[in-house]
Amino acid sequence: MAQYLMLHSYDPRTAKSESQPGVMKAIVDSFTEDTYCIASWLAPGAGKIACLWEAPSEQAIIDAYSPELNIPVDGIFPTLVIDWAEVKKTMAGS
Repeated sequence: MAQYLMLHSYDPRTAKSESQPGVMKAIVDSFTEDTYCIASWLAPGAGKIACLWEAPSEQAIIDAYSPELNIPVDGIFPTLVIDWAEVKKTMAGS
């Protein structure tokens, strides 16, 4: 399955912590068997969120992503993940 990086911009000053459980449920409810978010990283100081998705296509993510979340999408990009801890282990073993 292909992996994609979905980038968002948001204003951390207006993000309400009490709404986070509802947002998290809406995100999880948007997942399908073959289209789902693996992990997300928030950088409040930069006002950015990066989400790593696994999906058959970019369009599958667009179709699954709930407009109710009200989190603007800056872009969706095919991506490759490098696990540097695994690279380090592999290099140490050679």
